[in-house]
Amino acid sequence: MDGTGTTHRIGWKLAMLLVLAASACGGGTPAADGIVEAGVADADLDAAPGAGGGSDGGMWSTAEAALSPAGSGRLVPAEVVDESGFGQPMVAVRLQVPADWRTAGGVRWNDGADCFSGQVRAAWAAVGPDGASVFELLPGYVWQLQGTEIPTDPCPVASYRSAREFLEAVAQQARPGSRVLDYSDWPELADRVEEKARRNAEPPAQGQQRRYEAGRLLIAYRADGVDTREVLAAAVAFWSLQRKRDGSVGQVLAYRAPNGRLDFDLLERIAGSIEEDPQWFALARDRVKGNVERYFAAQRRDIDAWHARRMAEINARGEADRAAIRMGAMRDVAAIRSQTHANTMATNDRIHARTIDGIYERNAYAGLHGGTVYGSIHGGSRVFQSTTDPNQAWSTDDPYADPSNAVELERAR
Repeated sequence: MDGTGTTHRIGWKLAMLLVLAASACGGGTPAADGIVEAGVADADLDAAPGAGGGSDGGMWSTAEAALSPAGSGRLVPAEVVDESGFGQPMVAVRLQVPADWRTAGGVRWNDGADCFSGQVRAAWAAVGPDGASVFELLPGYVWQLQGTEIPTDPCPVASYRSAREFLEAVAQQARPGSRVLDYSDWPELADRVEEKARRNAEPPAQGQQRRYEAGRLLIAYRADGVDTREVLAAAVAFWSLQRKRDGSVGQVLAYRAPNGRLDFDLLERIAGSIEEDPQWFALARDRVKGNVERYFAAQRRDIDAWHARRMAEINARGEADRAAIRMGAMRDVAAIRSQTHANTMATNDRIHARTIDGIYERNAYAGLHGGTVYGSIHGGSRVFQSTTDPNQAWSTDDPYADPSNAVELERAR
């Protein structure tokens, strides 16, 4: 695929990433379909029906009366601030948190990240008065689906084919040693993200397909000696074009609390209040788009430079080969001409010698020791040369002649 086509698809990824990052759970409250921490012992949770399974039964439908949330009363406005991305602090996201919770973090930029999902990252948290109840915005992630990747795409390769697989991977990486207690789909979140993407993202390329899904994963672990429960939630966009498959998560929501104090209603209230700032959104989208375009322009230049070097090598080798062929042909032609000349001269010499022999009415014979002996055509047809005196030679027609001191010579011409 050429740089232009890749840039077009990455541009759409960029829009999706920012949309998802800003609207991970914003707008409306999802139906309460049972993601509720039961507040029972670990052994009971591990043995509960449906533990580690789907959205039916198990802790997703256990009694809400067991909850004892910390600081889940009145909500007040809070802001996720981009401190230095555009020369001065700007509000990136607005949401609501309990009045007595403290907030920290914001938006960070890394323009040099190759994959665009690493360029703008929100890392923000609100902490309850107990210091153990925390709501977090974790950075998103974009990946190429393993087995469909292309080398020109700088985003990493992973095997996550569903929201659940992605969230389980987040749990393994962000909360090492945690146990998965249950999982529930969150179709209302997927629908909201899809609708918002339809309004804000560029239309899909011809033949491109998109799919959205969302889910919530309940995990258990010990944090600083405290038995902790946490819900990880995310909306995932999957899209494909020809054989290429990609996944994108703009933001991961994480809410944890000590066992027995997890309040999923509070999670839904905070998540439902999230709204991006339009001015920051537009600036961030343009900034990431510019970074992406510069990356692919540099990649295109590198490819062109490599191609130019390769073609120069091929051309140089081809020119050397052609020069060698020309020199070989010239040598062959010269050898042919030399041989032709030599053959012509030899023929001329033979013709000249026969002409002289005709004038003198003689025949030539190959003498002993490489010499030439001439015999008159009027003499005998057999010519002998003395072995004791090479200067003596004679001819005869006697067919029985066989002198002991001479050798019969062969006619040369």
